[in-house]
Amino acid sequence: MSTAETQMDLDRITHPLRLAQGSHQPGSGKGCAMNAISYINGDTQITDFPTRSARPLAILVQSCNDLMAGPGGYLSPENSVLALELAWQTVGTADVADTVVHAWLAELLANPVWGVLKYAKITAFKAILDIAELHRKAARGDMPSIAAWSAADHAARAMSPTPNGAGAFAIRAAYESTTLVNARHYQATLDVVTAFAVRAHTRAAADTPASGRVELAKQAIRSWRHLAGLDNSANNRRTVVFEPEFVLSH
Repeated sequence: MSTAETQMDLDRITHPLRLAQGSHQPGSGKGCAMNAISYINGDTQITDFPTRSARPLAILVQSCNDLMAGPGGYLSPENSVLALELAWQTVGTADVADTVVHAWLAELLANPVWGVLKYAKITAFKAILDIAELHRKAARGDMPSIAAWSAADHAARAMSPTPNGAGAFAIRAAYESTTLVNARHYQATLDVVTAFAVRAHTRAAADTPASGRVELAKQAIRSWRHLAGLDNSANNRRTVVFEPEFVLSH
């Protein structure tokens, strides 16, 4: 892939665009990093969820985008570059096999680096690990029975963590993921599980630099790409062109 092909052409976006926190109306001059990707990819409708990006990864980037916003709601030029570079890593990750999603959810729950297990009480570890193992079996093509998913769901719900703490969100992410086998609510379930995982990380890292959350998101995106057999090499990275008069901020 040539440099010209990998270079992000920011001038194609309505000028000027500022990356900012939250959701915004078309023509406001504001947008999130995923909005910028949606525009550059040529989506018919500019959205937080570009057609070529997996929705769980878009949720992670949106969270980082908002976290990096300053007091006025806008991202600094430096943080805008970080958000856009992170968003570019989601391009091409949509439409993966269900086995990839199950494998990734197992990591979302139990990965020692970026999984939510570390936020749970020791008494809840087994319930979360059991659900992660069910996802691993599904990823191997050995789909557990509905009864197995239901039992794991009930065991996790029986835990009683501190309300609204990181551990509570970690357990919620785990037991919500057991309903992924319901095809009618597949995408909604995936969104909910990712959102609760994000809340767990947010609550646990309330007093830590945003860079820590960005690194977690990078790990999660890298894992998705690896599990899907996508290119994780430096050649896949986009070069962000940042001109002085072009101010970025969601």
